[in-house]
Amino acid sequence: MAMKKVREQELDTLELEVPKEELPRVSLEGCEIVRRQFLSHLKENILTIRPDGIQFNNACITRMPDVRYIYLIIDRSKRWFIISACDEDDKDGQRWCTVKHGERKSRKIQGKPFCDRIYSMMGWNKGYGYKICGTFALQVEDEDKLLMVFELDEAEAHAMSSKARAYAGVEDIEVGAEELAKLDELEKKRQADREQRAAAKAAGEKIIRRYRKRAVLPQQWGSDTFGVPVEEHKAKAEVPHLPARGDSGDLFIASDNRGW
Repeated sequence: MAMKKVREQELDTLELEVPKEELPRVSLEGCEIVRRQFLSHLKENILTIRPDGIQFNNACITRMPDVRYIYLIIDRSKRWFIISACDEDDKDGQRWCTVKHGERKSRKIQGKPFCDRIYSMMGWNKGYGYKICGTFALQVEDEDKLLMVFELDEAEAHAMSSKARAYAGVEDIEVGAEELAKLDELEKKRQADREQRAAAKAAGEKIIRRYRKRAVLPQQWGSDTFGVPVEEHKAKAEVPHLPARGDSGDLFIASDNRGW
């Protein structure tokens, strides 16, 4: 039997052994819904964007089990990254996973020209990779059409090592002297931590990880808030009209990676 969604469940206090009329009433007015990004979200739907390509994690792949090819859709005005399932032979379709022995796995979709456009649109620094949590939504015009929406304004920045930047074809001048100094300092801390742990392992001592990677969260979230006020929170994204190919508008479909 399929589990009902929270909004479809009827209030049932029988298992609580407390009559409904005896339960206290609590108002959520003025409260904030805590952002999932503040907590562990490794099993969330996550899109990673780096200067040379993008990749969806296995959680995305698993939750859309019948999908092998997708459209990459950008809403310029809302700065959303949307994916929609398509067929293998559809123009501009992208293969987002590999299938081997019946097992589906995520794959990196190479595409520096596309990522250049994303970084430029968002004002991102190429010394960092960016991770965004996705939300399922239904297309306004076709509620049988499942979409996954990633709000680019809520991206977490993750520092890239000098090796990763070189592999992605990022030049130091693209990062900037100030950010480059920060990244070099982080890399020195990582290296020192690796050396300390290696020495401890060789000596048979307990290995303590003193340095852990930390994401740089969007500045607009501030350091003294937990999330969006209940009154402003939207559990479901309101997906815009997706124009047919050739229509003009705020959306564009990313080009086929065969031309990258």
